[in-house]
Amino acid sequence: MDRKVKFIWDFFGLDAEKTAEHSLHHVEDFLIKSKINFHSKGFLQESSHHFYSFVVIEMEFLEIIKEKLRPHRAFFLD
Repeated sequence: MDRKVKFIWDFFGLDAEKTAEHSLHHVEDFLIKSKINFHSKGFLQESSHHFYSFVVIEMEFLEIIKEKLRPHRAFFLD
């Protein structure tokens, strides 16, 4: 099984939830146009004014995501 990467974009403030949800649509559009399959996606609450959007994709797309979408954080998954 190929290794996966979880990419995260953080958003803070009163509109963080809306911003995280909206940014996820743009990330998803990019992945579809680039023909990059994702395993999961979503947006979650970290604290009262901190939300983040995320996608999980195969590691082979690591460089293109880093270069084009500039995530704030990333984690390797098994």
